[in-house]
Amino acid sequence: MKRFWVVLIALFSLSIAGLGALWLSLRQLDPRVAIKGDVLYWIVDGAYPEQRDESPFSWIVSGTGPTHIEMLQAIQAAAYDPDIDGLFLEIHALPANLAQVQEYIAALKIFGREGKTVQAWLSSGGNREYLLAMSADEIVLAPEGQLLIPGLSAELTFLAGTLEKLGMKADYVHVGRYKSAPESYELRGPSAPHQEMIDALLDDQFAWLVATVASDRALPSESVAALIDHGLYDAGEALEAGLVDDIAYLPDTLDDVFPTGETVDLEDYAMGRSGQFQGPEVALIHITGAIVNGESSPGGWQGASAGCWTIIDRLQAAYDDHDVKAVLLRVDSPGGSALASDLIWNEIQALQEIKPVVVSMGGMAASGGYYVACGADSIFASAGTITGSIGVFSGKMDRSGFYAKIGVTRTFVTRGRNALLYADEATFTDEQRVIISGQLEAFYDRFVAKVADARGLSPSIAASSAEGRVWSGRQGLDLGLVDGLGGFQRSEASIRTVLGLPPRAVLNLGGDVRSPSFLERVIMKSLRNDQAIVAPALIEASAGLGGLVPFVSLFDGRPLALQPVRVELH
Repeated sequence: MKRFWVVLIALFSLSIAGLGALWLSLRQLDPRVAIKGDVLYWIVDGAYPEQRDESPFSWIVSGTGPTHIEMLQAIQAAAYDPDIDGLFLEIHALPANLAQVQEYIAALKIFGREGKTVQAWLSSGGNREYLLAMSADEIVLAPEGQLLIPGLSAELTFLAGTLEKLGMKADYVHVGRYKSAPESYELRGPSAPHQEMIDALLDDQFAWLVATVASDRALPSESVAALIDHGLYDAGEALEAGLVDDIAYLPDTLDDVFPTGETVDLEDYAMGRSGQFQGPEVALIHITGAIVNGESSPGGWQGASAGCWTIIDRLQAAYDDHDVKAVLLRVDSPGGSALASDLIWNEIQALQEIKPVVVSMGGMAASGGYYVACGADSIFASAGTITGSIGVFSGKMDRSGFYAKIGVTRTFVTRGRNALLYADEATFTDEQRVIISGQLEAFYDRFVAKVADARGLSPSIAASSAEGRVWSGRQGLDLGLVDGLGGFQRSEASIRTVLGLPPRAVLNLGGDVRSPSFLERVIMKSLRNDQAIVAPALIEASAGLGGLVPFVSLFDGRPLALQPVRVELH
């Protein structure tokens, strides 16, 4: 029996070594591939990550494909590509945040400006899918499809009642009356400032939604608001209301618009473009997920996190690389550790002294996410980006009641009056609260001062946009927190201007993402077509739990610059 296990382990080791050798060889192969077809075909039925997880294990478990930014660049390049005549959208599901949807819309609108046909076919759709479809010249809905445009919602979850039942009590100190992240653990409902902030954010984004539908469908805003209030439409009702242009099955729609065109999958087009870019190198560095001390995690079971040491290494590499002429930071983060955010901010300041740094905000660049972004040369967001949340908090969980409920007795032997400062044995004493408040207020003052200095704002104006309040991208523009709207495309345009490139130049993006080789892309496509080994439903179900891991690890008493809310576009 012992010999059997020795042989098994040896075979396993050889297999791992062989896979490693194959992996290294794949990385060296020619990344170029020919793309044939004059009509791009985009099957919209899944998410595109902000940042690729390049580990072999992730490929085996879940497969991989283009990132969100690679898809944006592919759509934009195809609009200018003389070999591409049009684009067909087969839309099923688009699990993306509002800012990402707006970036897709901006890219697709280029097709229309170039005089190319865009056709959208919806099997069914919600807000996100419908907004994407409105980028087309015509929207066709499946005969038994439904259109659901119910508006926007912000789900606020409060755990104080649950913690009380478990014998626990949250105790947090925060600076900024809108810094409401701790309320999830301390209260049973939103405070008045929290409610005020959410109402203002939803009002802004709902106004954008109504105006967008009204403009595209040539309907009065009052009529659109009424249509959204009704919410759910079958195909006939959607056609009668003017929300879609036709009702038909997919093959009939494709044949009517592109009867002779040869199609090429948009994802293949996106992956086939890697390695073909010329011109000055621009380092694309992602700051995705919770900002934490240590190394970054790409996602998966643990959730994405931006580790300060990983980010700093990439910033320093861009600093030292003479071929890198500019840096494009893609920030999609709700913040996290105040210390980690400050360490990243400091490296960005050093980099900015010798090279231009431009920030593209994704769905969220709030609290620590805004902290790291504020010192860049230029900051661009989408209208639906959530940003701001300039504030800080710290605290702990008192679990003494919980331990008593389960019969656990703990004895602490200490030296020093505050030896149990962050222990979960009790809430803070008045003396401890004074100490913590003083440190948080000092950090908050430095945070606001850095924003004022970087953004050219007076201290009073910077302070008025702070207090931990979150803003939409449109509101952030009015407050001077960002320089312009337009998402990733606007950030690229800024880089081209800085580097003196033509307006249509495709940026040579390097940095923290390596372009996959030809055989890697073949494997990636195979995994996409086979839906990988793990069922997508299982991956999706685990994402919510996994995404909590980086945040849970932060709630240990360290000062946090973390945003309080997420708005969902259903």
